[in-house]
Amino acid sequence: MKIVQTFWSGKVDNIMNYNYGWYSPIHHIQSWALSSNLLRRLYDNVELYTDLKGYDLLITQLELPYTKAHVIMDSLEYDDHLWALAKIYTYSLQNEPFIHVDGDVFLWEKFSKDLIESRLIVQNKEIGNEYFDKAWRDIKEKLDWIPKDILDFQKKESSINDYNFGVFGGQDLDFIKEYSQKAFKFVDSNLEQLHTLKGHNFNLFFEQYLFYCLTQNRKVSTYFKKEFIADQYIGFAN
Repeated sequence: MKIVQTFWSGKVDNIMNYNYGWYSPIHHIQSWALSSNLLRRLYDNVELYTDLKGYDLLITQLELPYTKAHVIMDSLEYDDHLWALAKIYTYSLQNEPFIHVDGDVFLWEKFSKDLIESRLIVQNKEIGNEYFDKAWRDIKEKLDWIPKDILDFQKKESSINDYNFGVFGGQDLDFIKEYSQKAFKFVDSNLEQLHTLKGHNFNLFFEQYLFYCLTQNRKVSTYFKKEFIADQYIGFAN
C-alpha cells in the first residue's frame, strides 16, 4: 500500500514563521518530522506532494525520509483558507491504491490488512452537532451552487454528519477521482462568493461532507470504529 502526505504552503511568504493552525511554527514543524518518520518506520513507500517552499523546508532543510517528493502544488491558485483542496488534488493524482495521512497524524502501528484492502477508507465517522448545523446554514445562503448530491441527501437527512479525513484512501480509485472532480467543481462554482467564506468551515463541506453524501450506498471502512461527536474528541485530540 502506497502512503502519501500533502504539504501546501499556500500564499504564505515565510512558512518558518507561520503556525498553520498549531500553537507555534515549531510545533507545526515538529509534527511533520514525527509523522513522516513514524510512517517511514512502518512503510517502505511514503511519498510527499508539496510545492517549492514545502520541498525546501521538509526535504532540503529537514531531510525528512520520504521515498519520493512531487513538487506540484505551486499550480494551485486558491486562497490559503481552502487548504483541503491541496489534499483533494493529491487524491485525484493517485493511480494505485493509497492511504493519505495528514501531517498531524502519528501512526504507531501498521494499518490492518482489512483496512488496506477496503474500497474506501476514512479515519472515523463524525456525528454532527449544532455547531456544524449552524456552519452549514450560514454557508449555504452565500453559495451560488450546491452539488445535487448534497441537495438530494439533505431531503433524507438534515443533520450534518461527515467522515474525518485525517486518514483517507482506498482501492476504489475511479470513485475517488470522481469525488475529487466534484469537490473542485463545488469550489470553482462558488469562487466569487469565497471572499465571504473566510475561515476554514467551507473545507468541511466540500471535502468531508460531500464525500459522506456521495457514499451512502457504498461501504466505507473507518480506522477508528468509534464515532466521535464533531468537536468533542475527548481523550483523542484537543
